[in-house]
Amino acid sequence: MAAHLRDLGVEIVIAGAESGVLFADELCAHLGIDWNTATSSRARRDKFEMIEQLRRSGLPVVEQVRSADADEIHRWARGQREWPIVVKPVMSTSSEDVFFCRDVSQIREAVDTIVGKRNFLDVLNVDVLAQTYLDGPIYVVNSVSSGGVHSTSDVWQFDFERAPGKGIRMLQHTLLSRSFEKFDELIAYNNAALTALGIRNGPSHTELKLTEHGPSMIETGARLMGATIEYAPFKRSLRYTQVELAAMALCAPAEFAALSGSVQEPRTGLAVVWVHFDTAGRITRDDGLAQLAEISSIVGCYGLPAVGDEVGRSQDTTGRGGFIYLQSDNDLDLHRDSRRVRRLVRDQALFDIDARKVN
Repeated sequence: MAAHLRDLGVEIVIAGAESGVLFADELCAHLGIDWNTATSSRARRDKFEMIEQLRRSGLPVVEQVRSADADEIHRWARGQREWPIVVKPVMSTSSEDVFFCRDVSQIREAVDTIVGKRNFLDVLNVDVLAQTYLDGPIYVVNSVSSGGVHSTSDVWQFDFERAPGKGIRMLQHTLLSRSFEKFDELIAYNNAALTALGIRNGPSHTELKLTEHGPSMIETGARLMGATIEYAPFKRSLRYTQVELAAMALCAPAEFAALSGSVQEPRTGLAVVWVHFDTAGRITRDDGLAQLAEISSIVGCYGLPAVGDEVGRSQDTTGRGGFIYLQSDNDLDLHRDSRRVRRLVRDQALFDIDARKVN
């Protein structure tokens, strides 16, 4: 592949999704492209190595262990003295097979489910990652870097809940402005983390938690934010979307240099409500969607299923149920309307599902 790209005159290779992060680094190395630090490539994908790299750099991080042995994880967990612990695959994505364990039986269930399975990205899970649990919402910082200088395109609060059984599902993410009291703290930690992980160029998508000691990394991806990056509503809220900034850094570096190291301030409020399903089945009616027409802040629905489509029980963050976008200059209106949409989703009031009609 590198030889073919060289013949085509390719100058830069970046990952389009999480599955391409390591391969993009490999191609850059073969092509002699000085992009992101080659020696820390594994730490940009392996969740255990990622946290250890930040720990070595002096950043606050969770306690963790990796193992394929449930008893070893249980011994480690008892030493932490706090439950639950989080058990998940080391090389997964979209919160696949995330377990919140409170005893050894739940740890064994998690390990038995994960080890030996090929995940969403077709990577064989040979062990699991166990970490101390951080309470509170998830914060996301999206950035574009150039020459080791990081520019922030957008910052979000992600509200989630534990899905029935295992896993988590997102309820809503909300664009944050600099009036958020921890805004600058999130940016500072993210910039330091990107530097520690050797992300010198290109887009990144970082998930953080806020603890009593400040921000702490969940994980970062050396790629664009996925799933929920619809152009029209993003463009109304942001002067430049993360996609536009990434393209500018690659194709118009002189123009991007004027923005290097900057932090964008949103022009208007934006919230995205995730549609999820409590049961698997086939959509038989979507009359409930008519209720959305009464909500003034809604500016679009994306990826919603149609009548006849099969849907699964929502237990991850792939966003396969679709998204409802709300936008307003008035924070109170946005908050009120997004809560109303979330209630409709919670009550499963948008669609009728027949579980007997699943193939």
